[in-house]
Order: sequence, then C-alpha cells, then structure tokens
Amino acid sequence: MTRRDPASATLAECAEALATWGFDPHEEESLAHAASWLQRLGNDRQFLGDMLIDMLDGLTPAPEGADALAGSGSRTIMLVPPGPGHFLIRARVWLPAQDRLFQRSGAAACGYGQAHDFAGDVLTLGYFGPGYLGEDYEYEETVPAGYPGERVALRFVGRGLLEQGRLLHYRSQRDVQLRHPPEALSLSIDLEHTHPEQSWRSRHDFALVRERQGGGVCGHVTGLNGHGPSESLLRIALGLGAEGAEALAAHFGRHHGSERMRLVAWQALAAQAGDDAARDAVWRAAEQCGSRLVAGVAGRRRAALDVAS
Repeated sequence: MTRRDPASATLAECAEALATWGFDPHEEESLAHAASWLQRLGNDRQFLGDMLIDMLDGLTPAPEGADALAGSGSRTIMLVPPGPGHFLIRARVWLPAQDRLFQRSGAAACGYGQAHDFAGDVLTLGYFGPGYLGEDYEYEETVPAGYPGERVALRFVGRGLLEQGRLLHYRSQRDVQLRHPPEALSLSIDLEHTHPEQSWRSRHDFALVRERQGGGVCGHVTGLNGHGPSESLLRIALGLGAEGAEALAAHFGRHHGSERMRLVAWQALAAQAGDDAARDAVWRAAEQCGSRLVAGVAGRRRAALDVAS
C-alpha cells in the first residue's frame, strides 16, 4: 500500500480509533482508515521499546485478556487483543539466520520457508530493522479445497524486504506469502481482521513448484490449518456416545456451510467405525457429499484402507 501518513499516534490512540470506527477490509474507506492508523502507530519510534522494557521490569502487566508472549514462543507480542472493532494488533520479532534461537529452532519454527495463505485479512508494517524478505503470490483460480496434494495455480506478485515504513495488505483466501530470514533482527506490526465467521475459514500451507512449461508457479497443498470449538465438541460428543451425535455428524458432513467442519464430521464418524470395512463405508459416503475437500481426503483414506470390493 502506497499511502503514507506522517502523523504519529500512541498505541492507545490507535486502538481507540479502530475500535470506534471498526475494521472491515472489504470496504475501501475502512481499509484506508485502518492503514493510516497503523502507519501512525509505526511512526511512534519509542512505544514498542518502552513497552518491552516496562514488561521486562515488571512495571506494567501484559495486555488484559491476552498472553503478551503468545503464538510463536517469544516471537509474537500481543499489543491489542481481539475486541470491539473486529481487529487485533500484534508485534512480531523476525530473527536472522545467525541468531542462536534460529539455529536451535530451525527456519520453519521461526516463520520462514513455508508458503501459506491467510484466513483473515492482514495489514503488516515494517517497524524496525532491514525486514524479512518476502515472496508474494496470489491464486489464479479458485480458493483451494485443502486436501493434501491439491494443485493450485499461483501468480507471482512481487518480492521485497519488509523494511521500516513499508505497508502490505494480505487478502484473506487470495494471497500467498513465503518469508525468508532478514539480515539482522527485525520487527513488524500486524493489524489483523478478526470476525466470528473466520473460525470457519481455513489457512493452507503450500509447497511451491515452478512448472517446466510456461514458467508458472503452482502450489501443492501440504497443510490445512484452522480450528473452531464446534469441531472439538462434535468429536467429544461422538466419542462419548451422546444421543443424536451420530445423526448430527452425518447432517453436518452433508450440509454444513464450512467445508472443514464437514470434513471433521466425516473424520469423527470414521473414528467410531468398528473395522476397516465400516470405515470404508463411511468414506465412500463422504466421497458423494458434494465437498471438494471431503472428496479429496476420502479418496485417499479409502485407498489407504485397501478394502476389497
């Protein structure tokens, strides 16, 4: 995003403005408003260092309702937890390859080398240091179903450092990012859209492959990420043998609005099957439920069972 707001704002001012206005990345005016306030926060060159010192000294507590050192160990700092306005703000620490923690944990654990898309829109701003090197792609066709090995055509968008002041907008279920380590310790600030409906959306991991003909890039799905409380509750209800749980799972498997929830329902039903023949019957029914995700997984599960016809 090329907008540049020279004003400066405190974290409290930024949070209040966003909570009052709200953040809806699908509305251009709301997106521009959020981007301006994130830039103003980034223009305050003291707030994050002061906040970290106060936290380390025990002078101030972690933000209420949030684990200040949540997510990727000590590399994500929650600044404003989800609340009114449908957003959260967090700072992220990006370690260089020569850092001891990087060498001990590995690139993947530090957030590098894994291409992925986004369940919700994210505005990310370079705050300190040279910034990580990012490669950006977008889907050329439809949103991935998410079954392992699915091929997704991607278009290369650009490559560059998330240097201080650079602001990027990653769109939900559209953009794909691959990060590489920075040359030196770096920090970024994320403003992420949060909404209850996003618990039903999935985030996908990809292995990027450059095609021999045409020079295009495709991503092969390697991971399906996302989780909501209803998924665990359904599994528990089936495991405990609750009355009506099997019928509800079968209904969800065929009709639920979330493809991931439909997959969870079939997985839960298959887990309760008594033998491979019964599991094959579950996955055979799942293949016919009309979901691309479920059909892709069900075919693999049936092939792995190798039950005689």
